[in-house]
Amino acid sequence: MSENEDHNSASSQSIAGGLILPRLKVLGIKHVYVNSGTDFPPIIEGLAEATFKGIPFSEPILVPHEHVAMGMAYGNYKVSRSPQAVILHTNVGLANATTGIINAACENVPIIVMSGRTPVTEVGRFGSRTVPIGWGQEMYDQASLIREACKWEYEVRFPEQLIELLDRAYVMANSTPKGPVYLSLPREVISMKVDTHKLFSKPGFAIFESTPDVDKIELLCDWLEQSSSPLLITQRDCDDESSFRQLNTLIDKYGIAACTWWATGLTVSTENPCHIGSNPQPYLENADLILVLNSPAPWQPSIHKISNKAKVVNLGPDPLFSRFPIRNFGSDLTISGEVSAIIKELSTQLEQRNKIPADKIQKRKNTFTGQDKKRSDRTKVIEKSIKSGIMTKQAVSSVLGQILHDFDSTVFSELGADLDLLGRTSHGSWFQEPYSGGLGWSFPSALGAKMANPEKLIIAIMGDGSYLFANPTVCHQVAEALRLPILVVVLNNREWGAVKHSVLNMFPDGFASRMNNVPLTSLEPSPDFCKVASASNAWSQRVDVFSELKDVLLKGIEVTMNEQRAALIEVIVTSTQ
Repeated sequence: MSENEDHNSASSQSIAGGLILPRLKVLGIKHVYVNSGTDFPPIIEGLAEATFKGIPFSEPILVPHEHVAMGMAYGNYKVSRSPQAVILHTNVGLANATTGIINAACENVPIIVMSGRTPVTEVGRFGSRTVPIGWGQEMYDQASLIREACKWEYEVRFPEQLIELLDRAYVMANSTPKGPVYLSLPREVISMKVDTHKLFSKPGFAIFESTPDVDKIELLCDWLEQSSSPLLITQRDCDDESSFRQLNTLIDKYGIAACTWWATGLTVSTENPCHIGSNPQPYLENADLILVLNSPAPWQPSIHKISNKAKVVNLGPDPLFSRFPIRNFGSDLTISGEVSAIIKELSTQLEQRNKIPADKIQKRKNTFTGQDKKRSDRTKVIEKSIKSGIMTKQAVSSVLGQILHDFDSTVFSELGADLDLLGRTSHGSWFQEPYSGGLGWSFPSALGAKMANPEKLIIAIMGDGSYLFANPTVCHQVAEALRLPILVVVLNNREWGAVKHSVLNMFPDGFASRMNNVPLTSLEPSPDFCKVASASNAWSQRVDVFSELKDVLLKGIEVTMNEQRAALIEVIVTSTQ
C-alpha cells in the first residue's frame, strides 16, 4: 500500500479545516506563515488530528504580526523560488497584511493568502458566532480590502470545494504573471466534515508559464545587430542562477550597456564590464535601442530624456504592466514571457546568427565608463569619512561591500545601502524595497530568506523609519523563537530622509528649504534600538565613529555565523545624506 493510499484509508471524513495544511503540502508548500484567531479552531483541531494520525502537512510557522508573516513569505520566495502561503485572522488580520500583499503584487511574488471569515450565522450551525467580535468583524465584502492587489480571489462556499479551490489558488498564483491570490475561509464551512479521499490526489491544474514569441525575438536580434548603442535597463531579479549567468554572458559578449536604475533585484552583476551603474541618463541620450527588461519604471520622464530615434523594447512576464493604471514609457516592440525564457531564446538566436562584428562590439564597449566611476566613488566616500569622521549611508555601503566580498550573502536593503557602492555579483544577492513602498519590508523578508537558506549570511539594512515600520519587537521575537540568526543594520539619521529629500527636490528654493528642521520628517527622540534587539537575546552594538564601523560589522557577522544569534548594529549616520 502506498503512503497516499495509507493516509487516505486512515479516515473517510475529516474536518474541512484540517485538509488545508495537508493539501498545501501536496502542492509543494513547505512552510505556512500563520497568525491565528477565533476563526482557527477547525484548522487547529485538524492540525492536531493530522499530528496524531501521522498525516503529512505543511509546517505552520506562528508569526505574531501579519505584516511580518507576509514579509517572511516574500523573502522566502525570493531566495527559494518555492511557493508560499499565509493564513490570517478574518478581516482585521487581512487588513494588517494588506501592505505586504501590495508589495507582493508589485513584485509578482506568488503567495496564497487565506483568512477566516467571521461566522455568517448567529445561531443554529456548528461554528456559528460565539463571541462579540463575530458581529464586529463582519463585512459586506471582506475581499474588497485586497482585491485590487490580487490576481484572483474567492470564498469557499462548501467544504467539498476546499481541495479544488486550493489547487486553483496555487496555479493562479504561480502562473504568468505571478502574484498573490486570496481565499476566504468561513468558519462554518471549514468546521464541516468532508470526505478525504481526494486529499492526496494529483493537483488538478498545471501551471502556465509564458514563453516569448520566436518571431519577435528574431526581430529584436535584427535590431541588436543594427544598433550602435544598445542599452539594457533591468530592475527586477532573474528567475534563477542559470538565467542570471546567461544574461551576464550575453551583455558582455555583445557589448550591451546595462543599467540598474532603482533595481529591486539583481539581474546584472555590478562588476560586469558592461554594467554602467544606476544612472541611465548619459546612455539614454545616445542609445538607439533600449531594452526594458521587466522594469516597471525604467527611467524618470521628468529628468531623463531619450533620443527620438531610439527604439524601445519592453520584455517580461507582463511587459506593459497591466496592473499599473498609467505607465507611458512607450514600446516599439513588446515581448511577453518569463524572464528566463526570454534570455534563453535571445541568447540562442544571437549565437546562431553570429552577425555582430567584433570591432562593432568593441566600439560599443569603449563608451562604457561605469566601472571606473564606481571604483572612484567607493574610494572617495570612504576617504571622505576617514577624513571627517562623519558616517554616511554611502560610506557604510562601501565598507559593507568590502567585507561581503568574502562571504556568500544576500542583502535586503530598504532605504539603506547604495547598490553601486555596495557591489553585488551573484544571483539572489541583492533585493531592494518594492516600488509599492510598503515600509517595514526588509527585516521580515530577511527572516524568510534565512528560513529558505539557513547556511547563507543574510543581512537586512534599513533606515530607522523602516525599522520602526517592521514591527521590530515581533521580528526579533521571531528571530529568537525560530533561531534565525540574521544581521540587522539600522542606519539611524533620526528622520524620514526619503520624505525630506522629496520635499527639497520638489521645492529646492521653497520655505521648507530655509528651515533647520523640515516639518513632518523628524523621528526625534530616537529609541534605543539596541535595547529592542537585546530584549530577544540578540547581540547588539551602536556605532557612531567611522573608524569602528568595519570591526563592528565583522563582529556582527561572526555572531550570526558562529553563535547562531541574531545581531543588530545601529549606525548613527549624518542626517544630511
